[in-house]
Amino acid sequence: SRSAAHVALASRTRAGMATLTTICLALAAAAGGALAEELGQIRGRISIPQKFAQDLPAGQGLIAAKVIVDGGLFTALPMSDGYFSVNGIPEGPHFLQVVHPRLVFDPVRVEATPPAAKGSPMKMTAYIADLEYGRGSKLKYPLGLAPVGAFQYLEKREEFNLFSVLKSPTMLIGMFSCGAMFLMPKLQPMLEEEKRLRAEQEAKEQAIREGGAAAAAIRERQQARPQ
Repeated sequence: SRSAAHVALASRTRAGMATLTTICLALAAAAGGALAEELGQIRGRISIPQKFAQDLPAGQGLIAAKVIVDGGLFTALPMSDGYFSVNGIPEGPHFLQVVHPRLVFDPVRVEATPPAAKGSPMKMTAYIADLEYGRGSKLKYPLGLAPVGAFQYLEKREEFNLFSVLKSPTMLIGMFSCGAMFLMPKLQPMLEEEKRLRAEQEAKEQAIREGGAAAAAIRERQQARPQ
């Protein structure tokens, strides 16, 4: 009889544990469902226009893009057609970025607000993220995101421009030096001729001055001579 009592007690204990486990699972499921109702989903699509896609190497298209929310707290990868969804978004403002090794995307501010009716999905409103004011231009939802530029890892070489070369100080100094070397031999005879004419003119003026002085001396001697 004692063994029968032990068996009955063990049976009642197992039944109680099973009931407790069922109650815990039910409570966990209910809590999970309530929590799921309080979380939202950010949906959208990433597209790469042809003007950007043609410059991308193989394997650097949509497959290289990644959607991060709140600095990596939530992440998602776009599908082959560009569509993506980020689950588990709580109420409040969120900062969404599309990260790509070569393309630049505008950051997005997404505001999650509770639904008006119970059981409805959380309402998402999106804006271009403005670091100074928080909100920029309002965006359509679901999001349609496209790159606004590309990273320039290497500086693009400037095209050859003859005019810009001629404007450089080094080229101007070189041209002036060449011009001086070319013109100096031609200017030298002219300078010497001018120097010769100037010397002749000075000699004539000197002779005139000396002749005038001699004539004045002769007149003085004549006037000093006694009558």
